[in-house]
Amino acid sequence: MNTENSPAAVESDGLSNPARAIGLILVAVSMFATMEALAKYTSETIRIEMVIWGRYFFHFVGMVLVLPLLGVRRTFHVKNPIMVSIRGLLLLGCTICFFTAISLIPLTDANSIAFVSPLITVALSAFVLREKVGIRRWAAVGIGFVGVLIVLRPGFNEIHWAYFLVLGMATMFSIFGLMTRSLNRTEDPVAMQFHAALVGFIGTGILIFFCWETPSLREWGFLIVIGAIGGVSHQILIFGFRYASASLLAPFHYIVIIWATIYGYFIFDDVPEVWTFAGAALIVTAGLYVWIRERQIKPTPPAQH
Repeated sequence: MNTENSPAAVESDGLSNPARAIGLILVAVSMFATMEALAKYTSETIRIEMVIWGRYFFHFVGMVLVLPLLGVRRTFHVKNPIMVSIRGLLLLGCTICFFTAISLIPLTDANSIAFVSPLITVALSAFVLREKVGIRRWAAVGIGFVGVLIVLRPGFNEIHWAYFLVLGMATMFSIFGLMTRSLNRTEDPVAMQFHAALVGFIGTGILIFFCWETPSLREWGFLIVIGAIGGVSHQILIFGFRYASASLLAPFHYIVIIWATIYGYFIFDDVPEVWTFAGAALIVTAGLYVWIRERQIKPTPPAQH
């Protein structure tokens, strides 16, 4: 699961084209999965910190190049710079945790566990935002975490510490999503995306100051592609949410499991165990149930994310 699946909302302009929206989301999610596979592959020959840096550096460079199209004043103007910066730090933390994790554990395992993020959001909504959460959604949260235990199988396997990075990422991503939901009311989505890239650019710049490793020409190529995919796929995702609501499109993010399995098998010779699929099925089922309940209880207006 990519840690950037929740871009800032794009204000509705009356457009409605679910088929186009679904197509764009499928393309974006497929690109995210490709970026993850490239990040894992590149980390085999160069430090993962360099891969994370390349992800943000070339994304930020790309945004700077298109500033005239985006509008300089619009891009830099934010009403709540502190909260926008914290949101950017959360996204950076998600990327650091997830990229580090997938450099050490199979892609399918990591993405399966990452999908507990919507379930963590339910719990945070109840305890932090004091939103009312019914027994059925709490049951779905419990089932989802049973799915995590099935993937991890504590007591049967030695649990690699990288799995806890994925859980940390899922928690940070849930907070990131709640902050995005709140900031969408006052902030421009383009400005939020630019500042997320800026925070990542600065943060990873500080990180690699202590562990710089000069990439080979081939590795430079991979880093550029990773950063480019990250930026382009993020924009495609935003465009997708112009044509349909987040509540309609949410289930299509789960195809990343399929891509992770394909890439894991053909590139890294990772054959997921039956327990991984069983746990992933429970997690995805619980997430879909939460999605269905939230659509019934609180319908999401079009073009919001």
